[in-house]
Amino acid sequence: MDWLHDMILVVRSIAILLAIGAAVAWYFYYYKMRDLFGGYMGGFVIGVIGALIGAFILDKIFYDITVKILAFLARDAGVNIIAGFIGGFIAVYIMNRLNHNKERKKY
Repeated sequence: MDWLHDMILVVRSIAILLAIGAAVAWYFYYYKMRDLFGGYMGGFVIGVIGALIGAFILDKIFYDITVKILAFLARDAGVNIIAGFIGGFIAVYIMNRLNHNKERKKY
């Protein structure tokens, strides 16, 4: 039954990374009204990739801070949510700058 618990943890981690990518893409595409490569879906894909990279690389840096302050967000969720947001935001920000920070057309 230990494998079932591990499987649930992996699925929950994937769902959290997808939610982080969706939130970061929404922020840039709908709130800041930026024209991203591929529209919202392009921003979503880059946000998920950035969240994945950030969650695994920055987790080592922010581990002590997040465990002491927000234990749920660091380990109980299966993925470091703070590091994921930072990675996703940086990835979509770089994508936005590569697109010359263009504003979306008002339809």
